[in-house]
Amino acid sequence: MSQYQFQADSNSDLQADIKSAILDILHSNCAINIATTGGEYSPWILGAYYASDGLSLYLMLEVGGKTMANLRKNPSVAIHISQNDAMKDFLQAQGVATILPESETDRVMSMLKQKMPWYQVYTPCLPVRLDMKKWFVSSFARQWFPARVLETELVSA
Repeated sequence: MSQYQFQADSNSDLQADIKSAILDILHSNCAINIATTGGEYSPWILGAYYASDGLSLYLMLEVGGKTMANLRKNPSVAIHISQNDAMKDFLQAQGVATILPESETDRVMSMLKQKMPWYQVYTPCLPVRLDMKKWFVSSFARQWFPARVLETELVSA
């Protein structure tokens, strides 16, 4: 589990609102788009399913896939989480991916199945944790256009 320290901001209430909105969006969605670079197929965008623990995102990625090949060369990622409707709240973020040891597979699979009981993998996969450094929350309902920003600093992994 990752711990984050939030960037000091003169409006701590707004920062708390932004974090709350991020957590709500993470909880109410299952799918994520991940952009990676570094390998032969670069840039690359992958759609996947995720589970979250706080602001850390967990997923299973195909061992021989294009996204994994990119991550092995460059752990930087960008993500997008939405319901494919710009009128509904959505997230974008920049961060880093950590390929977790195979020993974490059961824990990550358990998190994914708790969120999505039907979830399964069909090819050899490894668990991955995504830690975002900068979140962008867009919301028509909150009139957050342009997006509101929450910056985090990874304290320990």
